[in-house]
Amino acid sequence: MNAAGGAVFRIAFGVAMTVNVLLYLPYLVHEHYIAPGFSFGYPPLEFVRPLPGPGMYAVYTAMGLLGLCIAAGLWYRASCAVFCALTTYVFLLDSGWFQNHEYLISLLSFLMIFLPLHRRWSLDARRRPEVGGRTIPAWMMWLLRFQIAVPYFFGGVAKINHDWLRGEPLRMWLTERTHVQLIGPLFEHEPVVWFMTYGSLVFDLVVVGFLLHPRTRPYAFAVALCFHLLNARLFGLYVFPWLMIAATTLFFRPDWPERLGRWTRSRFGRRPGPGASPHNAPGPVGAVGAVGSFPGDPAVPGIRPDRSPHRVARTGWVRGLVTGCLALWVLVQVLLPLRHLVLPGTVNWTEEGHRFAWHMMLRAKQGEAEFRLSDGERVWRADPSAYLTPAQERLMAGHPERLALFARHLSREHDDAEVRVVADVSLNGREPAPLVDPEVDLARVPIPRWGAAEWILPLEEPLRRADGG
Repeated sequence: MNAAGGAVFRIAFGVAMTVNVLLYLPYLVHEHYIAPGFSFGYPPLEFVRPLPGPGMYAVYTAMGLLGLCIAAGLWYRASCAVFCALTTYVFLLDSGWFQNHEYLISLLSFLMIFLPLHRRWSLDARRRPEVGGRTIPAWMMWLLRFQIAVPYFFGGVAKINHDWLRGEPLRMWLTERTHVQLIGPLFEHEPVVWFMTYGSLVFDLVVVGFLLHPRTRPYAFAVALCFHLLNARLFGLYVFPWLMIAATTLFFRPDWPERLGRWTRSRFGRRPGPGASPHNAPGPVGAVGAVGSFPGDPAVPGIRPDRSPHRVARTGWVRGLVTGCLALWVLVQVLLPLRHLVLPGTVNWTEEGHRFAWHMMLRAKQGEAEFRLSDGERVWRADPSAYLTPAQERLMAGHPERLALFARHLSREHDDAEVRVVADVSLNGREPAPLVDPEVDLARVPIPRWGAAEWILPLEEPLRRADGG
């Protein structure tokens, strides 16, 4: 396949990562990783801790510079590898700041280590012509398309739940945004709420199919563009809408940047001279073709195939390894977002199976948690604000795992005291209901990596009606 489309995605990805860093540096780095006295790690990786002093600022600064290197195609593979390591490290520091787009960034940066998206329009190709090439293997582009299709499709699957099908929590959020210029007054009308509720569900489920079909691709991209711009206008979501707009271009013909360039020049610039066609422009010797994936294959121009038994055996082994890794990757990406379907309870209430499953914008929780400690002689209450920022307290109150993690921390701080929690939480506008069993010592309960926790109480409070009744 033509490598131009992948090169444009590489440039857009690198620029988006640098912009993301610029959004975090002014205040979010301090608020998320320096100010808190406690972090909600991912069990069993609670040992991953923020760097002291200016260390986190150095991490983000490095990520911003690496984003520029990726965009420019400078030391591309090394830049992708270090960027992936740093962004995954930051991602694992505190589950309270879990964002689906940060998870997607970690996945994409990992894949990019192995994909030669620097063959076109990169400094690496200018410095080392043997790195350059006009094409990349077709399966690499399809792997990127698959990875972008996953959040689209499974984001739609996640919307097939009781609350979303009844307009919540989108109705609540749109009611809070009636002040938005031009479009805000529309949110006061129920037909608009229902259109956006079911329209977004259908969009997520079918957009990839329409992007893959040449005749429907322009219309699907136009709808996707409006969808992401509306999300950016209403909810912000940092770089996620912009990254998805850029990533959606991967479904275009891989030579779309060249075709766009030729069209632009034909309309506004100098027409190319006779014989000046991109199809007869010579590429660097050793450029890998769309069929050949390994040096020595017949599709690689300028290299004589090596048919020795040793070479054939090694190539077969490498291909088998690559195929096995790809199959495992695809299997995990497909099964992981579905695990909540086999777990009991309401996933937006219990949070079990919620992460890494593309459950985006599906729940609004408000609540309060009271921590009662006892040591056999006395009972007292702990003040979470002594350890947590206001944002952390808000994110902890409706999340059972974080309540248990903080209970463990309080127990360690108070000589292994027992910790019981009274947490009353409202989900998507319901009346507040108890989230965890107040009679259980949360400092000693197991946090299941798979399955359901018995100390999480079931959701029994009904969803309010659309008319407020």
